Amino acid sequence: MTDDRVQTEYARLREAAIGVLDAMPEVEGPPERVDAALRNLRSALAGGTSAPLDTARETPDPFEYSLAAKRYAGRRAEPITLPQRAADLRRRLDGDRGPQVRPSDGPSSDVVITELRAMIVAGLLEELAARISPGAAFGPGRDGEALARLAEDLAKELLSQTFVGE
Repeated sequence: MTDDRVQTEYARLREAAIGVLDAMPEVEGPPERVDAALRNLRSALAGGTSAPLDTARETPDPFEYSLAAKRYAGRRAEPITLPQRAADLRRRLDGDRGPQVRPSDGPSSDVVITELRAMIVAGLLEELAARISPGAAFGPGRDGEALARLAEDLAKELLSQTFVGE
């Protein structure tokens, strides 16, 4: 490798690394800039080309945002962070009545499912909780912890109503 080429590669790597370092202090800022900086550093190290740091991703980061729900502000859909999604769902559940408690203004609107279905749904909730907890599937991020706890709580509630929970 010639000295000029080494200098050019070094300059590219240095710029990519500085981009990562410049983006990291903005913890409260949009994660897209950090993601773009990390992708650029990886690309530079692999010998590829870099993209501009201000590129926004169309899909929200699944390690930080809910993929199944959005919050609407006018006609614009805004992503919801996983901790906020967990808090919203927990708040809604806290306002719910218990199973088999009939509302005073009419018939119960409980949904009845078989034990087998309850156990399968609980198993799926446990799988979801394992996947969004810090670890092999979700990585070191902690944004999914509150949602994982909610899924685990719902799984326990469902299982407690089956022969498994007796």
